Amino acid sequence: MKIEIHVTPDALMAANKILKRVYELPVSVNKEEKVYRSIGFDLADKFEKKCKSQIKKANLFDKKKVKITLMYHEAWALEAIMNSLLWIVHNDYQESLLQSLAHSINQKLA
Repeated sequence: MKIEIHVTPDALMAANKILKRVYELPVSVNKEEKVYRSIGFDLADKFEKKCKSQIKKANLFDKKKVKITLMYHEAWALEAIMNSLLWIVHNDYQESLLQSLAHSINQKLA
């Protein structure tokens, strides 16, 4: 089952910034945390690749939304990761972008 999300370049960059922090999480013996980390690594790579392609195209200032296709488990993990790591973001604008992205993912998961 696939889920498509459409994000602005700003939201893409904010999500990429928070997903990079998954690499800094401590190693755990808890199975659930290991699942979060393994899916988070894949998501971080996917978002990094998408960000780099947007930078190369020089489309950062366009208001066109970027389409990202995620598997159901990736969308579920992305929402969980963003909600749990949202405290890291110290920028109100990026925080609101991430909250709206998490909300839209939550609606698509329902």
